[in-house]
Amino acid sequence: MNTIIITGGFVDATFAKAYLEAESFDMVIAADRGVETAKLLNIPIDYILGDFDSLEPSILVELKNQLANDDSGLILKEFPPEKDYTDTHLAIVTAIESGATKVTMLGATGTRLDHVMANVNLLSICLNHGIEAKIVDAHNQIYVIDADKHLKKDKIHGKYVSLIPYTDCVTGVTLIGFKYPLSDMTMTKGNSLGISNELLEVEGVIKLDKGILIVIESRD
Repeated sequence: MNTIIITGGFVDATFAKAYLEAESFDMVIAADRGVETAKLLNIPIDYILGDFDSLEPSILVELKNQLANDDSGLILKEFPPEKDYTDTHLAIVTAIESGATKVTMLGATGTRLDHVMANVNLLSICLNHGIEAKIVDAHNQIYVIDADKHLKKDKIHGKYVSLIPYTDCVTGVTLIGFKYPLSDMTMTKGNSLGISNELLEVEGVIKLDKGILIVIESRD
């Protein structure tokens, strides 16, 4: 099941509309202020959750009234603000429990760098469950890998492909078809070796033996 999570960070509406028109999702989960984004983009929502500390109160009242008066199947779950997990984390858990096989996060980036870093870390939850997951915005596509990855030049999100170790050490990193190739390299945290590479060939390959890499495809 292909699931999109719309969460509370910045969303470029023009990009989001075009992206959603080109993709098809089986389930839409809106987390907290992501509800406002979903409404702006006119996306039907299946599941709404969060502590709603950043959602316009009138919208929450409207949703609760809607739930009381229709049988649309919309699910709303409210959490206390004093909780152990972020709303995005709860949305990922919900997606996994609902049988997601692919997860896309929209609104997972923005000016709150603590949330951005936490959201990148959350990608590993999906990886551990064998679920393909990514964060997308107008400028970047972010995902984590622990096995070989093939990239097609005409399908990547932008010109640049950067690799950042998620685990302390990633061994056997080999890049084929890239401007800056690597062969059986060990990448460690605290090193900028993998930043701003580019695909030269129609298809490139990222290979690794052990560890987890964050892959960021960037447009600028």
